[in-house]
Amino acid sequence: MKVNEYQKKNIPEDRIDFYYRMKTKEVNEILDFLKKHSQRLSGRVNNKKLLFSLNDVYYFESVDKKTFAYLGNEVVQMDISLQDLENAYFESGFIRVNKSTVLNVYKISSLKPGINMRVMALLDNGEKIQINRTYKARFNLFLNTMDKGGFQNETGK
Repeated sequence: MKVNEYQKKNIPEDRIDFYYRMKTKEVNEILDFLKKHSQRLSGRVNNKKLLFSLNDVYYFESVDKKTFAYLGNEVVQMDISLQDLENAYFESGFIRVNKSTVLNVYKISSLKPGINMRVMALLDNGEKIQINRTYKARFNLFLNTMDKGGFQNETGK
């Protein structure tokens, strides 16, 4: 893949034009990264508003009816449901893996089989997230679809 980089100081905003012959796995990963990096989310940490990139999120978790985004070194409370997060960011690599967690598949470093047909996802930051057997088939289908170069959720989005 050929990459050209140009610096122009007089343009109103930074931009990327990405040309490809075919949507391969590599192309999809680059496009997903760029989309996630440009999407900004907001939440609260100690009653202070924080803006962060979707690309920085390892997973979203619901605890005591509150939703949190887990970043590399920060936990941010958000005012949105897990279902809404999964629906909004499914195509960016986020999928429900248990009742209380929506996981960013791009932050997984390895998968290990667990007990009772469960799977343990080891994340880049060293955390472990359990993929329950109820969600395992959909998770595997999601990964297989990713390998073929595209996502499509159950509602056709």
